[in-house]
Amino acid sequence: MTTSISRLLVATCMVVFSFTTLSSQAWTLLGSSKVHGHRDYDEISVTASRGDFKAIKLFVENEGIDFDRVMVHYRNGTSERMVLKNFIPAGGETRVMDLAGGDRVIRKVTFYYKSNAMTSTKGKVMLYGRR
Repeated sequence: MTTSISRLLVATCMVVFSFTTLSSQAWTLLGSSKVHGHRDYDEISVTASRGDFKAIKLFVENEGIDFDRVMVHYRNGTSERMVLKNFIPAGGETRVMDLAGGDRVIRKVTFYYKSNAMTSTKGKVMLYGRR
């Protein structure tokens, strides 16, 4: 019985530690966009008042999206291209995409995907940033 209690205590500590680690890397919602399927890209504008970020990730709702690439446009006029080539199902998220360079104040993020105009359910992409 003591072994069972010890295992339960260790498992509980591991769960609490994982939640603490995730919350210390807080993500900020920067914006969202509905994927209408009429074209092969959409963009999310981000105001400069949000500040600078070290990483981004995209969350998908309602309908899965087959991503090709993401372009991050910075306030200083430069852009960064990130290749995804992944299908992200509804409720899923992309990998964490680290941002390179010094000036990482995001002006907008353009994401390219394979459209599916035939479906009545339209996907929604939410952009999150991590400082």
